[in-house]
Amino acid sequence: MLEVPPLRSLERNPELMRAAVYEREITSSIDGVWENVFDWEHLPWLHSQAFDSIELREAGDWGWHADLGFASGAASEIELVVDRPGSCYVARTRSGSGAAGEIWTSLDPVASDRTAIRVEFWVPPLPEEQLEQIGNALRSVYTGLWDQDEEMMVVRDRARTRRASDATQQGGSPGAYRDLGLWSELRPQLPQVVEFEGHRFRIVELAGVPIAHAVECPHWLGPLEACPVEAGVITCPWHGYRFDVASGQSADDRGMRLRPAPRVEIDPESDRVRLVSD
Repeated sequence: MLEVPPLRSLERNPELMRAAVYEREITSSIDGVWENVFDWEHLPWLHSQAFDSIELREAGDWGWHADLGFASGAASEIELVVDRPGSCYVARTRSGSGAAGEIWTSLDPVASDRTAIRVEFWVPPLPEEQLEQIGNALRSVYTGLWDQDEEMMVVRDRARTRRASDATQQGGSPGAYRDLGLWSELRPQLPQVVEFEGHRFRIVELAGVPIAHAVECPHWLGPLEACPVEAGVITCPWHGYRFDVASGQSADDRGMRLRPAPRVEIDPESDRVRLVSD
């Protein structure tokens, strides 16, 4: 049985064999990629096709250590250790499925908004045919994972740009409003995302009543505009944060709150709908 290097080690296990190499460029700054590397919490949410759960043991500037459940039902103890000056990190399986394996990733900032990555998969000694099969499978899995990670980084960068732009605009005054037309015409089009006072909100119908809610998760700007409303609650697809649609308050006791949304009013005489800021 192979020995696993000590906790937080940045030494490659010399007994392992390289199964495959995966390379690509990511549309994100290297800081954005590092942010993603430390984001252990997104794994079972953004990558639900691969992971089922994660329970953190410890984390710090050095990386993180957690118990990870896979969608297949398997489980592993994973430790991720970073070397920021060296622009690399290793994800090491300390026990469970894939034990002793190491995945080394190197980062190269090729532009302010692009980062080249090189991933090397190292596994315990195997016959050449098995090694090739495992290598091909790992490349396929990581292509999907990095596709999703890249999309998340791009969406987050856009959200940050919007927020920076919003910050330069003067906020609306109490009583500001926007007419949305006739309720009889708007209702069949719900849910619908609209702009109001420099921010985006989604109009949904809840128990026959139109309600507006913010479309960015306050945690890490996750997109909420396509989230289904279940029992009056929406769940962020990136990290699983849950919010009450009507109030914007946290629905999972994690202390987050959506950006305050305008009221949705229907004039009983004209049947017209409008958003109104308090």
